[in-house]
Amino acid sequence: MTATVTTSLSSIRTDPIRSFKFLVNIYNPTGSGRKSLAGKNGLGFMTVSGLNFQTDIIPYRQGGYNTTPQKMPGQTDFSPLSLSRGALVGTSQAWDWNRQMFTVLQGTGTGGPGDDFRGTTDVQVLDHPVTSTTNIPIKLWIRLYRTWPSGIAYSDLDAGGNGFMVESMTMAHEGFIMAWAANTPGADVPASAIKAA
Repeated sequence: MTATVTTSLSSIRTDPIRSFKFLVNIYNPTGSGRKSLAGKNGLGFMTVSGLNFQTDIIPYRQGGYNTTPQKMPGQTDFSPLSLSRGALVGTSQAWDWNRQMFTVLQGTGTGGPGDDFRGTTDVQVLDHPVTSTTNIPIKLWIRLYRTWPSGIAYSDLDAGGNGFMVESMTMAHEGFIMAWAANTPGADVPASAIKAA
């Protein structure tokens, strides 16, 4: 029996998207207060988790067709987003955002009309490997709507340890959309593919 050797279809274009090269940008699209939590360069988070949702199933039965229950979709709930990063000197954005939320809830907010503690969060997964240090193509763009910090935690302080301080933030949101780049060399996700917040 003779074995047939075929050309492999594997290439960089068929590799899965790498999950370790990404940027996070959190901003407030309206109001006169905080325009960008992250600044223009994005936040350097170590991990982003919780991008999932679950839709309830509503079973029902009707007369004449009641041997098995029929199912229809109910409410959809989006899991909180968890982000963590090293606590660096001068990076108090998450804490400041949390304080802003409390001033709004207590009725002592100092922002102008239309200011809101809820923001929009963009997660951009970048191309890898790349040969350019500028204009790195975005392979996946995720936009989360009406995000706000529901929890902030800091790692333990240990005088005998050799670690660093980690800041973790949990964000509630009301849904997300995703856009993928085309499967062509150097393809990028255009900004028009993501709806305006």
